[in-house]
Amino acid sequence: MKAVKWFAVAAVVAAVVAPAAYAEAFKAPTLSGQVFVYYRYDMTDQEEASSEGANEFDLSRCYLNVKGAVFEKLNYRVTGDVYRPTTYEYDLVQDPDTGEYTLEPTSSKGSLAFRVKYAYIDVTDVIPNHSIFAGVEKTPWADFEQDIWGWRVLRKVAWDNWGYGPSADLGFGVGGVLFNGLLTHHLTYTNGPGYDLPENGLSGKDVTYRVSAYPLVNDETWGGVSVSAVVKAGNLGEKVGPNQAKNPVTAYGGLLGAQHPYFNFGAGYFMQTSGEDNATLGSEKVTGNIMTAYATGHFRVTEGMTVHPLVRYDAFEPNKDQSDDEETLMIGGVGVKFFDDKLALIPNYQKEGFKEVNADNGNMENKSNDYVYLHCQWDWE
Repeated sequence: MKAVKWFAVAAVVAAVVAPAAYAEAFKAPTLSGQVFVYYRYDMTDQEEASSEGANEFDLSRCYLNVKGAVFEKLNYRVTGDVYRPTTYEYDLVQDPDTGEYTLEPTSSKGSLAFRVKYAYIDVTDVIPNHSIFAGVEKTPWADFEQDIWGWRVLRKVAWDNWGYGPSADLGFGVGGVLFNGLLTHHLTYTNGPGYDLPENGLSGKDVTYRVSAYPLVNDETWGGVSVSAVVKAGNLGEKVGPNQAKNPVTAYGGLLGAQHPYFNFGAGYFMQTSGEDNATLGSEKVTGNIMTAYATGHFRVTEGMTVHPLVRYDAFEPNKDQSDDEETLMIGGVGVKFFDDKLALIPNYQKEGFKEVNADNGNMENKSNDYVYLHCQWDWE
C-alpha cells in the first residue's frame, strides 16, 4: 500500500513538472525569409540588332523559413523555396557543309514554382558539440562556403554553381566543433541528385565530408581565417547492369578563406573524376576542375549603412581532355546594405565566357555573355 502511495505521489509530481519542463524547452515556431530580385540589362553583342539591349525584372528566389524546437535538444527547420524553373528544348540542326546533325539546346523560363529546400530535424549535443541531422538537410560544402562568399543573391558558390554538388539533399548527417573551435567538420550520406530532383531507385548514394581548420581561432581579428578540404564520392553502388555497379564520381578540393572585420576572401580549387561502369574496369576516366577566387570589403558609412566592393572570378573546365570547353565567370560590383543589413542593393557587372566555333571560318573563338545587374536582397524576421 505504501508503494502505491509513493507511486501516486510520483505520478502527480511528474504530471505537474513534465509539462513545465516541456514548456520551457519548447520553442514556438519563428518565421523568417529572404527575397532575391533583380533588374538585368543584356550587353551581349547580338547578330541581329533587334535582339540587342534585352532587359528584364525578375524574382530569382524567395525563401520562407520556419524554425523551432520540440524538446530541449530536438530542433527543426522547414524552408520553402519560390523560384523560376528553366526548361530546355533540343533542336536537331544539320551542318550545311558537313551534313552532320547536332542537338542545339534552347532554354526558356517558366512560371514561378514552389519547392521544399530544407525540411530536417536537428538533434544537438547527443554527441558533445555536435548536431545530428535527418531529412532534407544542408550538405557540407555549399552552405559553409556561402558564409565566406556572402553574395548568394548574385551567384551560388562555385562548387554548387558548376554542378559538383547540391546545397541540400535528402539523407542524414552529423557535424560539429572539435578542439574548442580549432576544427569544424560535417559528414552527410544523401541521395545524390539534390533536393530539387527525384531519386533513382537503382542509383547509389553520395557521401560528402568537409573539415575546416581555424589556426587563429582565439584571435579576435584573424579568428575567421580557415583552411578547408572537401571530398564527395557519388553513385556509390549505382547499378548499370546485372552484377555491375558504376565507379564513384569523386569530387574533392580545398579552400583558403578569411572572414575579417574589414574583408572576406576565398580562393579554392576543386577536381572531379568520373569513371565508367566496371565492365571497362574504370579505365576511361574524365577529369575536370574548378578554380574560384573572390573578395569583398566591409566599410561602414553611417549608422545602419555599409558598403561592400566585391569581385569574383571562376574558371570551369568540364573535361581536361578537351581544350575548347572552358567556361569562365567574372563578377564585379558594390553592395550597399541598409537597416542593419536587412536590405541590400548590389549594382554589378557579370561576364560569362565560353568558346564557340565561328560559322564563317570554322575557327574556335572566345565568346561571352555580358550583363549589367541591379540585385536586391531583403532579409526579414
